[in-house]
Amino acid sequence: RQEVDSVRIIWPAGIVQPEIGMASNKPCKIQELDRKGTSCPLLYGWNGERFGFITDFLGGCSIGYLTAPGQFNYPDTDEYILVRGEQLKPKNGLYSLRMNNQLEEVIFFDAVRMLAVDHPADTEIFPNERLLPAPPYPEFKIYSVKNPQLPVSAIGNKGQDILPLIAKIDRLYPEDFKLLPFKGYSEEHSITLDLGDTKGYKQILLLLHAWIDYADSTSNLAASQTNTKLTPPYLQVKNRKGEWQTVIEQMGFPAGLPKTMTVDLTDKFLTEDRSLRIVTSMRIYWDQILVDKSDGDSNVLITELEPAKADLGWRGFPQEYRPEGKQPLVYDYQKVDQIAPWKVHLGNYTRYGDVKPLLLSPDDMYVITRNGDEIELEFDASRLPKLTSGWKRDFLIYADGFGKDMDINSAKPETVGPLPFHKMSSYPYKSSKEAYPNGIEHQEYIEKYNTRSVRRQY
Repeated sequence: RQEVDSVRIIWPAGIVQPEIGMASNKPCKIQELDRKGTSCPLLYGWNGERFGFITDFLGGCSIGYLTAPGQFNYPDTDEYILVRGEQLKPKNGLYSLRMNNQLEEVIFFDAVRMLAVDHPADTEIFPNERLLPAPPYPEFKIYSVKNPQLPVSAIGNKGQDILPLIAKIDRLYPEDFKLLPFKGYSEEHSITLDLGDTKGYKQILLLLHAWIDYADSTSNLAASQTNTKLTPPYLQVKNRKGEWQTVIEQMGFPAGLPKTMTVDLTDKFLTEDRSLRIVTSMRIYWDQILVDKSDGDSNVLITELEPAKADLGWRGFPQEYRPEGKQPLVYDYQKVDQIAPWKVHLGNYTRYGDVKPLLLSPDDMYVITRNGDEIELEFDASRLPKLTSGWKRDFLIYADGFGKDMDINSAKPETVGPLPFHKMSSYPYKSSKEAYPNGIEHQEYIEKYNTRSVRRQY
């Protein structure tokens, strides 16, 4: 034998890596892959021609995520995902969405609904969304903006002009900070913005379009062994002494793949100086930063729809690719692989078929999905009001649920259970008295729906 057929490696972080065609009887050097194993489910929508990739979502829903030795996160279980009108068109009277669990995780979908948001055509709407490291999480709110502008100036971490990099959404962003050897970590760095004249405006709103390379449980553990801390973004302005003073201790950060987060700066400035500084040690890539100085009035009409149809089935893994050969990843729904190098949590998943009753409200009765599963959603377009002349329609997709990865340093990384629930104090549970609801309704749910078992590791 001149070569080994295959070598399958499971690294300490839980990464599965197959290698083929390796020479026999010789030392071989194998480098651990830096791969994106977990993050969040992915959303696709029918745009009139095909199902297009929109974004990932439920970025804060992770349970069992190790933040420091013996410490775990508390999940933010819901999110409003912005879907522009051009990204979602009716087909045979129905708006069609696909929620795909594509990575090495189990996703517990608890509720889904659509909000059609009608607004004047010369305005844009954004949900009050961003990730925070701990509660309280942002309350639901829709911001209406009109003709947001670039800051007067934008200075990068090394004093250079970064205004051209943040001027438009083009996958070009400041990268002038040193990466540390722990996934998701970098040296502390900052960007400094001058917002210009804001006198007389009722609302000063930052619109930050960005993506983040998350830290995982293993990188948090490794960083703790060198006393390295991860600093989420905080925001500073100038005080009367001309010094930088923190006015937002937790500014929040983008929820995974590129999306726009909002930061309300109304009444945050301490002087007439409209400079601000954002500081962090997270790997955050700001693609566009705009400031809205409109009057802040939200002239919108909201119509809520529950799913007309929700079916769970097998889809596989839409292929990922990197435009221009760089991050972040994009997904092609039309090109699908049937296998992926992921492991699967052991336990019971929701059987395939109609799952609409499970998605009508957050009630701890989930659609439990493994990687490769997909929920097909349809919403009845005929139930929406006629669009007012001079207005346009965008959408917010509300989703609630939990997610759990297979990082070896996360809590309960090998199994579907124990099931999470909204009133739990932590995950893993803090005491033996905490348990998933055990009433008749929840027992019947488990017996009826969660009958698809995975009993061996892939």
